[in-house]
Amino acid sequence: MRITGMDIWPVQMPYKKPFTTSRGTVSQGISVIVKVLTDRATVGVGEASIIFPDRSGETQATVVDVLQHGFGPALLGKDPFDLESIMESLNSIGSDRYSFPYSKCAVDHALYDLMGKALGVPVYKLIGGIFRRQIGVGRSLSIQPETDLAVDAKEKKEAGYKMLTLKGSCDWQGDIHRFMAVRQAVGRNFPLEIDPNQAYSVKQAIRVARTLEQHGLANIEQPCAWWDLDGMAEIRRSVSVPITADESVHSPVDAMRVVKNAAADMITIKLACSGGIFFARKKVAIAEAGGLSCNVGSKHTLGVGTAAIIHFAAATPVVEEPIGYGSPLERFVDDVIVETIPLREGTVEVFDAPGLGVTLDETKLRQYALGGPYRVRGEG
Repeated sequence: MRITGMDIWPVQMPYKKPFTTSRGTVSQGISVIVKVLTDRATVGVGEASIIFPDRSGETQATVVDVLQHGFGPALLGKDPFDLESIMESLNSIGSDRYSFPYSKCAVDHALYDLMGKALGVPVYKLIGGIFRRQIGVGRSLSIQPETDLAVDAKEKKEAGYKMLTLKGSCDWQGDIHRFMAVRQAVGRNFPLEIDPNQAYSVKQAIRVARTLEQHGLANIEQPCAWWDLDGMAEIRRSVSVPITADESVHSPVDAMRVVKNAAADMITIKLACSGGIFFARKKVAIAEAGGLSCNVGSKHTLGVGTAAIIHFAAATPVVEEPIGYGSPLERFVDDVIVETIPLREGTVEVFDAPGLGVTLDETKLRQYALGGPYRVRGEG
């Protein structure tokens, strides 16, 4: 099987309700969907999902450009099963070995989808086999007034979610009050964590953790700037609440730095900003060797990226439940796949169909596309 082309679709999907974090409010999901074509008429699908541009510098427009003019042509004639060789060739396109992770993620998903379809097996079989078939799901909550947040949290608990993540902000004292309002709404023993997305200083993070540890704060995710591993380590030494590194860990090199600096107890794995399953597995191996656990986030994927997350979590023992995302229809008005990813009582189940197990809905893909498709084709 040889790759003969790629179709690239930039997509925008409306949220059911705007979502606010310390970085701002979003009302549209931003993704790039790819179809990788082969000489056997088998098509692999992939996704790069982007909420806010981050230190990678990638946006929807740059992903389209990199795929159309860089990665797409580099894939032509390749065998999808030569994954190590392909990823090494993609690494060589940028001056930074781990550049363009979102673009790589779209390619990664499509290659795994192709391999699974060629062998007639689901993707989880290609990355270790089944470890868990059913996976618990948590949910992150938008920054809201205390009363609204408490009502939202209670509804999410009653819907079966296994954990809630409160988005933190520069108003760290307000975050404490919002946490306490949610704690009262959901009860003492329900798992709650805070994710300020780098909004706290070191001293603020310590104040928040020390105040809330007696009220069952389960975790603080990325409390301070991604580059401040010394600060992360200081927070970790100063409080009993576990610390998770998220934005600090885009690459395997980042994961190694977190381990060496004793900067976190856990690493958040997001396939989108990791470069896909291939590179995420390297990060997980480093975390496991360093005695850290992992959780899984999403970047608010549509159906293709969500399917990849579920396969990854199903086959990766070091990943702790709950994962941070279950179905696109939790947040979006629609999806671009034929199947509906079922989320029942806060639990999702892995797909057993070959590849990622999802099928693009061509009508909806065109409905939500922002132009395209941008095509890459081999000679002949």
